[in-house]
Amino acid sequence: MNIKNFFYGLAIIIMLGGCTAGSYISKTNQTAETAYLAGDYNSALIAWEEIITAYKSKGKKAEGKVYCDAGKAALALGQNEKAITYLNEALYAEYADAEMYFALAKAYQNIDNLSKEIMALEDYKNKFPEEKEIKQVWKRLFETYVESENWDLGLELWVKLDDESRSENKILEGYLIVNQELGNDDVCDEMANQLLKNNADNIVALEWKAKKYFYKAENRYQKEMAAYEKHKTRKQYAKLLKALDVVNENFRVSLKYYKKLYKLNPDSLYAHYLGNIYARFNDKEKAAFYRSKVN
Repeated sequence: MNIKNFFYGLAIIIMLGGCTAGSYISKTNQTAETAYLAGDYNSALIAWEEIITAYKSKGKKAEGKVYCDAGKAALALGQNEKAITYLNEALYAEYADAEMYFALAKAYQNIDNLSKEIMALEDYKNKFPEEKEIKQVWKRLFETYVESENWDLGLELWVKLDDESRSENKILEGYLIVNQELGNDDVCDEMANQLLKNNADNIVALEWKAKKYFYKAENRYQKEMAAYEKHKTRKQYAKLLKALDVVNENFRVSLKYYKKLYKLNPDSLYAHYLGNIYARFNDKEKAAFYRSKVN
């Protein structure tokens, strides 16, 4: 008997009701589970959908686990919207297990629904803290907190991540960004150094270094110039000259990083900073060149 005839016969028996129908539902569910474990997700989904359809024809809902399993099979087939529909049906039926929330989070990630993905991940984290996927959940949840600019939540979750996760460049980049937004410069320096050790062309780390030294120089320049304008004495002028040595050194460090960034990616923002640095060095030709590259 082929699978279509089997399910057609099953539907007829279920509509007739009785113990035999219950037996066939049990057998069909067993068939679906066997197919799923074997990686035959299409056959598994067909079987679970036949059970769902049979119940629906009698004005009833299948058990929550059936919807959950159908959702996981749909997800495995890349049918994200269908997966979300079935997994939410399982939720409405007050069925919940760790795999369901994990699958729901993945489906929302696949369709780029960040807010609902975060909700599913947080449900997993809060309800199933001891389950096997918890480390993956913490890791992905950290990434979503960075993406959604939930800096404090990202900082709080960092300590939960295992050493393997915290050694990955993407996670290190996220932690640098979190600490940059929260003003933790020492941590940013540490993360930037680690990222550049892993990859000398890491954009996030290079941007941190470039911007750090630029504003370190620019802020000192503005401060010392304002002080000199206020008190144009020989003593103040001597102080200004001494300070400008430090300022120019920081500009040179920033210049090195921005030149590398511009070489990796000739972005308008990098050109803006390069133009300003060369203007501080009174190099009019190079300042004009980079300023011409600003959109």
